[in-house]
Amino acid sequence: MANTRDAELAVADIEPGSAQIPADDDEFLRIELRGLEPVPEAARHGRPRELFFIWAGALSDFFSLFAGALLISAAGLGFWDAALVLLAGAAAGGALLGLLSVTGVRSGAPQIVQSRMVFGRRGAFVGGFLTMTIAIGWFAYDCAIAVTTTRALPVFNGTPLWVAGALLVAIAGVSFLVAVYGHRTISVFQHIQVPAFLIVCGALALFTFPRWDLLLQTHLALGPHLAAMALGFTLTFALVVSWVTYSADYSRYLPVKSGRGRVALASGGGSVASLVGCGLLGAAIQTADPGRLLPNLIVASVPVAFAYCFAAFIILAELSSNYLNVYSAALCALAIGIRVRRWLAATLVGVLGGLIAALVLFAGSGFQGNYVNFLTITYVWFPAWAMVVILDGWLGASRVDPRQLVSRRGYWFQGGVRWTAMWPFLLGTVATVLFFNEPPPPGEWGFVSPLAQHLFLGQPADISSFVGVAVTTIAYLLFRRRERRLETSDAGLAAVGAL
Repeated sequence: MANTRDAELAVADIEPGSAQIPADDDEFLRIELRGLEPVPEAARHGRPRELFFIWAGALSDFFSLFAGALLISAAGLGFWDAALVLLAGAAAGGALLGLLSVTGVRSGAPQIVQSRMVFGRRGAFVGGFLTMTIAIGWFAYDCAIAVTTTRALPVFNGTPLWVAGALLVAIAGVSFLVAVYGHRTISVFQHIQVPAFLIVCGALALFTFPRWDLLLQTHLALGPHLAAMALGFTLTFALVVSWVTYSADYSRYLPVKSGRGRVALASGGGSVASLVGCGLLGAAIQTADPGRLLPNLIVASVPVAFAYCFAAFIILAELSSNYLNVYSAALCALAIGIRVRRWLAATLVGVLGGLIAALVLFAGSGFQGNYVNFLTITYVWFPAWAMVVILDGWLGASRVDPRQLVSRRGYWFQGGVRWTAMWPFLLGTVATVLFFNEPPPPGEWGFVSPLAQHLFLGQPADISSFVGVAVTTIAYLLFRRRERRLETSDAGLAAVGAL
C-alpha cells in the first residue's frame, strides 16, 4: 500500500482542503467529508456482511416484487418457470456485482475512480457521466413511482393532488438527506429497513397465501415459451447489473485484509436474496389472477388496515434504493470534474432528481411509461463495462496506486484513454444493442433491434446480455494479448538501446 500521507497529498489538486480528513470521518449521522480520495488503511473499518444489507436494501423495492409478477402477467410464464428465470437472472447479475465489490477493498476508491486504471482518466469519464445521469433518472422515477403507486391503491382514491406533491417532497428529501450524511448513515438505515421490509413481506405472504396457485403453468407453445424465458432472464439480470457501477462505493471502507470471497458473496448474495425473495412473492401473488394489476390484487387480499402498511412498504422500499442512487451519483459528479464537496454534490443531485420526479409525476401516464422505457434501454452498456473491469482486475492488468487514482497526472495512457479496455467496452455495448429486444407497451416509445426482431421472427426473445458478455470477453482477451506483445516488444527495444 502506498504511503498514506502521499495519497492524501495527491488529492489536494482535486478537492482543496480535502487532505484534512479525520480518521473517524465515516460515522452515523455525521456528514462524511471524504469524496474521491481512496480510504487509507488507518480509516478502514467494518465487516463484509454489512454489504449484504446494503445490497439487499437496494433490491428490496417494488420493482423486485413487480418483476416476478410481470413474468406471470406479461411474459405468460408458469410459476415454476418464473422461479427458475428469477434465480438464474439474479445469480448472473449478483456474480458481477460481487466481483466488482472486491475492487473497492483493493483500491479503497469509489468504483468510477477505480475504473480510471482500467479505461484511463478520460476513458473513465464515459462511465462516470452515464452512471451519474442514469442514477439521477432512477432516483427521480423511484420517487415518482412511490407516489403514483400509493395514490393508485383503492384505499387512497380521491387523494388531493397537493398530498401527492407533499409526499414527493418528503420522499426526495429523506433520500438525499441520508445520502448527504454518507456511507455509514446509509449502512445503518439499510440494516434497519431490510428487516422491516421482510416483516411486511411476511405479513403480505400470510394474507395472500390462500389465493396462490403455485401449480399455474404456461399456455405458451415451445418457441414463445423459450422466448419469454430469455426475455425474463434479461429483465432480471438487468435489475442487478444496473447497480454494478456503484459496487466499490460501499466496499471501499472495509479493511484491506477482508476476505475477497466473503466480500463478493455478501454483495452478490444480498442482491440475489432480495430480488429472488421479492420476485417469488410477486409471482406467487400474481398467480391468483394473472390478468389483474398486482397492487389491486394485494389490496383485495389484505385487510384495509394492512393496505396502509403496504403503502408505507412501497415508500420505505423506494427510499432504500434512493440512498444509493443519490450517494453514487454525487461521487460520479466529482469524478467527472465537478469541483464541489461530496455532501454539496449529493444535495444538488437530490434537488435535480426531485424536480425531474415532479415532471414525471405530473406529466401524465404516457410520459411516465416512455421515461421508464428510456431508463430500461440504458442498461445496454452495463454488462460490457462490468466485464471489462472484472477481467482487467482479475487478470492482473490493472495497477492499484491510490496516488495516481486521484491525481490529475495518473492513468493517462494514450491521451487519457486506455484503448485496450475501451474497444472491448464499445464492441460489447454495440453487440448488446444489436440483440436488444424488449418491446415497450403499445403506444409507448421504446427501442427494439431490427436484427433481433428478424432473428426471432417477431418474438420478444432477448439474449442481449449473453451476447454482450461473450463479445466483451473475447474482445478484451484479444486486445490484452496485443497489449502484452507491444509491452514485450517495447521492453526488448529498450534493452537493446541500453546496450
